[in-house]
Amino acid sequence: ALVSAQDPADGWMAYAVGKIPSNYERITHLEMSWQVSNDPTRTDAFYSPWFGMDPSDNLNLIQPVNPWLGSGWVGYTEYFQWRPTHNSNSRQVPVQAGQTLHGVLDYDSSSDSYTLTQTVVGGASSSQVVKCQNGKKYNLPYVVYEKVWPCRDYPSDGKVVFTNITAECDGVDCTKDIQWSAKVKDANCNMAAHINDDGTISITWDTSAASRYDNWTRAELFDRNYKGWATNKALGLQRPVEEKTA
Repeated sequence: ALVSAQDPADGWMAYAVGKIPSNYERITHLEMSWQVSNDPTRTDAFYSPWFGMDPSDNLNLIQPVNPWLGSGWVGYTEYFQWRPTHNSNSRQVPVQAGQTLHGVLDYDSSSDSYTLTQTVVGGASSSQVVKCQNGKKYNLPYVVYEKVWPCRDYPSDGKVVFTNITAECDGVDCTKDIQWSAKVKDANCNMAAHINDDGTISITWDTSAASRYDNWTRAELFDRNYKGWATNKALGLQRPVEEKTA
């Protein structure tokens, strides 16, 4: 079957999507913080929690990301454009389990661009400037957990919480005006998004659950997930050697 080449993309599991009031044109500022999960037990899986934004056609994603790369966590920002395909990344900064990441997407009207920043609180920062393609207006915020693996491969804490969520629409605080909805695209490990009463958004999972990917080889899992941000050569992801069957 053909998969439509746009967001929400193949490999998104649980996610939250926001809707801004129709009297606003665009989100001019969006920021969130989250505590990095504990280190998982397996070492060759790669996946990421992140937040970001798209314009209404879902073809131009800007996102501060937080991938597990098999040997450690990193933070950086990514821009992924579906048509024509284009991808740019800011530099990776290492981040440890338990540290806090603070991501910011900030619009500059004079250049019709966004500055994407990912900062390890108390440490390094990584940023890039992304021009809006053909004057597109960003109005779709997302919180996502991405890349499908057997459940034991995810962090054992089973939860990531996005806090201090602040949004401006056309330069006006619209944090409380965004209507968030919890969704699931590729169901796996009971991944679920939660829109919490305290203004936070969390994503939870169950590392003890059964997964449709339990019997896949590590090479097959690599091939399934090696797309989007994972293809960034700077990440250095290596395809595992295919296991031989008896």
